[in-house]
Amino acid sequence: MSEETKPFDPQETMPMPPVGDTPQRFDFQSADRIAEGDEAPTVPFVPQMPEMPTVTMQPIDATFAEPAAAPEPPAPAAAAAPLPQAEPVFAQTAAQPVMPSASAPAPTTEHIPAVRTAVMSDFEELSMPAGTRAGRVRGRGGSGSGDGAAALAARPGGRRHVGLIVTLCVFAALLVAMVGGFFGARAYFTDRVAPGVTFAGQSLTGSTADQVRAVVESKVADSKVAVTTTSGASVTASLKDLGVTADVDATVNELLAAKPADGFAGTIARINPWSAQDVTLTLSTDKSTLATYLTGELVHSDQQAVASSVAYDEASKQYVATTGKEGQTPDPKPVEQAIASLAAAPGTTVNASVDYESVAMPITGETAQQAAAEGNKRLASKLVVNNGAKQSFTVPAEEIAKWISFDADPEAGTIAVKYDDQAVRTYLASQLPDALKQDMVKASVVTDKNGKVLMNTVQGVDGVNVTDTADAAAQVIDALHNGADVTATAKTEVTKYETETRVVDYTSPNGDPHMVVNLSEQKAYGYRGSTLVATFNISSGKPSTPSDNGTFFVYVKYESKTMRGADYVSPNVPYATFYNGGEAFHAAKWNPDGIASGQPRSHGCINMNLADAKWVYDNMPVGAMVEVVGSTPASVNPADPNAYGTPVRS
Repeated sequence: MSEETKPFDPQETMPMPPVGDTPQRFDFQSADRIAEGDEAPTVPFVPQMPEMPTVTMQPIDATFAEPAAAPEPPAPAAAAAPLPQAEPVFAQTAAQPVMPSASAPAPTTEHIPAVRTAVMSDFEELSMPAGTRAGRVRGRGGSGSGDGAAALAARPGGRRHVGLIVTLCVFAALLVAMVGGFFGARAYFTDRVAPGVTFAGQSLTGSTADQVRAVVESKVADSKVAVTTTSGASVTASLKDLGVTADVDATVNELLAAKPADGFAGTIARINPWSAQDVTLTLSTDKSTLATYLTGELVHSDQQAVASSVAYDEASKQYVATTGKEGQTPDPKPVEQAIASLAAAPGTTVNASVDYESVAMPITGETAQQAAAEGNKRLASKLVVNNGAKQSFTVPAEEIAKWISFDADPEAGTIAVKYDDQAVRTYLASQLPDALKQDMVKASVVTDKNGKVLMNTVQGVDGVNVTDTADAAAQVIDALHNGADVTATAKTEVTKYETETRVVDYTSPNGDPHMVVNLSEQKAYGYRGSTLVATFNISSGKPSTPSDNGTFFVYVKYESKTMRGADYVSPNVPYATFYNGGEAFHAAKWNPDGIASGQPRSHGCINMNLADAKWVYDNMPVGAMVEVVGSTPASVNPADPNAYGTPVRS
């Protein structure tokens, strides 16, 4: 069957749009169709179209291939000449007439302009590039609810909008990724080495403090200086050999703090891997140790120049100066330069070539003597710290010696006295809390029944605890530097002592026990309140060592006690009841005659017979009052030169 006689298919026939400014697509679902049983019109309506120019057609995607042919309807009586076709799908759309149903009203010519407009639109699409035309054809003839949107997107204006939206979405995604990456990187590198930071040419980006320390310590251990002399002597020395101290802590901290994040711009710079910073090793050199090492390794002992020095002598507890001598020494400057280069390139071996130079004594004996004198002046300083109460602490001279050192500079010919302030702080912080601690002691007071204080039997003591030693240490350090004495007071917390009151009744009958010693009578009386319960013969202290007058209280008792004096020792003295320092009631089996005759023969104690001393021991509790009255007799029998008898021991 030829294209001209292809059967009518209402799905592929160009419908007649309604009259209006904008052509409308035909709704095949609701259009009138030829109902079953209706007769086709004898003469179908054929719009009269003007002759159109020939259009060059491009192949269309297979998606728009011609659908399966429908059953042929009766051939129309007359058909309009088909438009030029490039592809069958467009030929069918343009050539097939619409077959109205029998019930549809007869078409009129008033629809021709609208039809012309729709047809022209189709031809415009046919003249577009293949990709654009395909999109518009899908928009018109495709199926599904998304065909219209696809058509809109396929048009040039729609493409521009879609491209802009895609660009904005990509930009937003990149922005979110950048912001997230920024904050993530900032958090990650907070306690790690920043990107771009190197040490000895080695990148440490992202390393933790422990990892950095391991690298630094390894580089320090591998740092060497190979020293050669013009005479051919050589030695390879470590930093420690040369008196060089590597400050590992400072270097680690500098690596972690490199590229500081000051503000937003600083943070950007910190995490920027293209912003580089190399950190050097922190070194310090003891020139005296360096000179001594080089001389010892490279100069024969009989040619060495030795600097005068100062050292602490344990035997004399003083600083002693040792005078040096003239000689030869290697020039240390090339070695010092090599050490400086190791700061930038640690972990390597640097070469240094040195010459000998004849030198006088690097440090004179007089200089050493002056330095020793300065040190000894500090050793003699009285550095005292107290607690503001009864306790004090004096720093020992041997401890002060640990705080003093001598910085010798052979090149300058000087010895400087230096002080370790931190050692002072550490020592005082460890010693003062225990040395100045003071336990609280409760006071004990004896009063009569009316509240009158008869005796303070125990003196109260405040409790004191050291709370801070910083201020005291600062004063000690200042005195040490100036060679002065100081008495500083540590900060303390004070607990006031409590007072215990014991009320006694010595005036009522059968009241509290107490003793009265009458020296004039050489008698002792035991009372309970105002009631006399016992009377005893005694022998008190002789005139040269008399018993003290006053009111006292028993403070300690011993059933047996060895008693000592300047010229005697009395072991196992029975029933000693002490009331006034070294004075006590006690049995004196060696002085029965003195007790019986009332002759004062002791060194101050009250000598008694054994049974009487036991009565006092049993009946006078600790705290019992002892009153000593009267006076020691000057003479019992003046005619008898031995009236007082042989002096007894106590």
